Amino acid sequence: MNHRLFSLIAALAALLPAGAGIPRITVDAGKSAGPVNPLVFGANIEAADDRGIFDRPLNAPINPHAVAQGEGTWDPAANRPHPNIVCKLREMRIGMMRYPGGCLAHNYNWKQAVGPLSERPDWKFGIDEYIRLCRALGAEPIITMTDYALPAEELPEHMAELVEYLNAPATPEHPWAMKRAKWGNPEPYRVRYFELGNESSHGSHNLVPRRHYTPEEYAAYFRSCAAAMRRVDPAVQIGIVMEPGTGEQHDSPWNRTVLEKAGKEADFVVLHFYAPRIADQTPQQALAAVLAYGDQVEFRLKRYREQARALTGRELPLAMTEFNIGSTGNKPYPWRFSFLAGLMNADLLRIWLKPENGILCANYWQVVNGYWGSFRSNEKGEITLRRAPVSFFETWGGYTGSELVQTVVANAPRLDAAPVPGLAVSRGAISGKHFPAGIALAAAGKDSLTIRFDGFDGQSAYPEFAELPRPAQIPAGDAFRYLISFEAKYTPDRPGERPSGAFGLGMVDSRGWEKTASAVSISGIQAATQWKRFTGSYQVLPDTPGSKVLFRVEGVSAPLSGTVEIRNLRFALETQPVFPAYRTLTALASRSADGGTLYLTVFNKDPQKPVRAEVKLENFDAAAGSGVVLAAAAPETAADTIPRPVAVKPASGSFVHEFPAASMTALKFRRNR
Repeated sequence: MNHRLFSLIAALAALLPAGAGIPRITVDAGKSAGPVNPLVFGANIEAADDRGIFDRPLNAPINPHAVAQGEGTWDPAANRPHPNIVCKLREMRIGMMRYPGGCLAHNYNWKQAVGPLSERPDWKFGIDEYIRLCRALGAEPIITMTDYALPAEELPEHMAELVEYLNAPATPEHPWAMKRAKWGNPEPYRVRYFELGNESSHGSHNLVPRRHYTPEEYAAYFRSCAAAMRRVDPAVQIGIVMEPGTGEQHDSPWNRTVLEKAGKEADFVVLHFYAPRIADQTPQQALAAVLAYGDQVEFRLKRYREQARALTGRELPLAMTEFNIGSTGNKPYPWRFSFLAGLMNADLLRIWLKPENGILCANYWQVVNGYWGSFRSNEKGEITLRRAPVSFFETWGGYTGSELVQTVVANAPRLDAAPVPGLAVSRGAISGKHFPAGIALAAAGKDSLTIRFDGFDGQSAYPEFAELPRPAQIPAGDAFRYLISFEAKYTPDRPGERPSGAFGLGMVDSRGWEKTASAVSISGIQAATQWKRFTGSYQVLPDTPGSKVLFRVEGVSAPLSGTVEIRNLRFALETQPVFPAYRTLTALASRSADGGTLYLTVFNKDPQKPVRAEVKLENFDAAAGSGVVLAAAAPETAADTIPRPVAVKPASGSFVHEFPAASMTALKFRRNR
C-alpha cells in the first residue's frame, strides 16, 4: 500500500462517527474492571558499584551514595530508611522497588552486600537494608540478577545461593539461610520476582574484561540460572530480558532468539521503553510527539504479547521494569525532567493499569536522585529539589482506589500522527572512513567486504564504511526504517582464540549520535566461527538527512588479530504501519475498597486546545467532586508542576467540564449517604 493511500486512511480515521458530537466520559461505578495493580507504581533504585560501568574507572573510590546511602533513601548513621523519603514514596504509592539498579547489575556481586555491618564498611546499604526499605514502603521487591559480574559458568550457583539466602528456611541444609539468621534475620524474606540480567544485549559497558552475550549465549545463561534458582525455591518468578528501545523492535533477532530458545522457562517478559526520541525538537514538536505516543504503546505491547505467545505457546505477562522519555541529554532542554515527560509518563501509568495490556509491573526510571531522579534529597533525607514529573506521580498516588471500574470515552477528538510510507530498497556504496590503526577494510565483491585486525589495541572504535542518503521517495517528516541483513564469520589468527571485545555492524543518523541519540547495533560477529546470518532494523528519525553504516568494535582489552568476513549485505527500506489519528481524550476511573469514593483521571492530549466534555457517573450518587489539574504553559520547563484545585458539581449524575490543553485532571467524588 503506498504513502498516498495510507495518508487517506489516516485522514478518514479522524472523520469516523466516534468523533462526532460532544465528547463523553461514562464511568459506571457498579461495574468492576479488575483490581488496581499496585506493582505498576514501581520505581528503580541504583544502589550498587558503578565503577567500570560508564565513566568512573575501576580504580576510583567506591561511590558511597549508592552502596552506603541507597541512592539517598537510607540513613547509614541511624541504620534505617530516611523517614521523609519513605513518606514521600508512600505518597507516590510506590508499590515495587527494583534493585540494584539497571546497568549496575552488570558489576553486582550480592555477597559483598550481606553480613555484619562491621565486615562491610562500604556496603552500608545491601540486601537486608533493601528488603527493610521495601517493607517500610509496603512495596514488593524485584531483584535484577547479574549477567556479567562472574564467568557464565559460575552464575547458576551464585544465583541459587542468593535465592537460598533470601527465601530458604534457616536449617543446616541451607547454609546461606543459616548465615541470614545468624546476621539477625531468621525468617525467610520470600522474594518472589527476579529478572535475569539487565539489557544484556548491549554487553557490560566498560567493565574489564568486557563481556557481551550473543542471543544464544544469553538463552543458555537464562536456562541454567533459572533451573538452579528454582531448585532452591520453585515459587520464584523469573523474567527474560528483551532488547531495550522504543518498543518497535519486538521481532528483533535478539528477542526472537531468546524467546525461542529460553522463553518456555520464563515467567514474564522484561521490557524497557524509552521513547519518543526528541533530542533536537522544539518544545511544541516534542510535546506533540509525546502526547501521540500512548496509543502506539498499546499496539506495541500487544505485539510483544503475541510474539511471546507464538514462540512459547503460552501467555507471558510483561514487566516494564524501566520506562521514560527517549532523551538523555540536557541540550537544548533536560527533557527527562520536563513537564511534557511527566505528562507522558503519567498517561503511560494509565496504560499500565489497564488489565487488557497484560502488565505485571512497571518501574519508572527513576524517582529519587541519580541522573534521572525526579526529585533530589540531601544526606539528611530532606528533599532539596522537585522537578516537573513529581506532581504527576503524587497525583496518581492520591487519586487511585483499589478497584478499577468501567470507563468509556466516546466521541473523543482525534489528531493525526506521522504518516508511514511504503517499502523500497536502498543500498549505499562502500567507502571506508576513519578506520583507526590496526583495522583495515577491503571490498571483497558485490555486497561483501573483509575487515582485518592487525594487533588492534584500542578499546573501542566506530569507523564508517557506507552512507545512505535519505531516499528521494520518502517525504521529509515521514517515518521509515532499514531492515539490515548479512552473513558474517570471524577467523582469529590464532585458531580457537576468542577475542576480548565484541564487534558487529551499526547504523547512526548522519548528523551524529551526540545530536540525535539515534543509532542501532547488530553485534555478535566475534562469536561466529562459521558463517552465521545476522538481521536487525534501524528506526530512522523522520527528519534525518541520511544514515551512516559503521563497523563497531567495543571493549577490547587485549590486541586483536584476525579477519572478519561479511557477505550478502542488504539494506531494505520498510515503512511502518500507520496508526489511526490518536485520541486526545483518555480516562481511567477506580473506586475505594468500601465503594464510598470514586476517582477519575482524565488526560487531554491535544497540545494546543482545551476539550469540553460531558462526564456521566453511573451507579454513584455524588453531589460534588474536587481534585487537581496539572497543566503548563511551557512544556519544556523542569520547574515543579504546581497542581491547581478544581471542583465540579454533578447534576443528575452528570456534568460538563473543560479539560485544558496538554493536561492531567484528577477528581474525587464521595458517595452521598
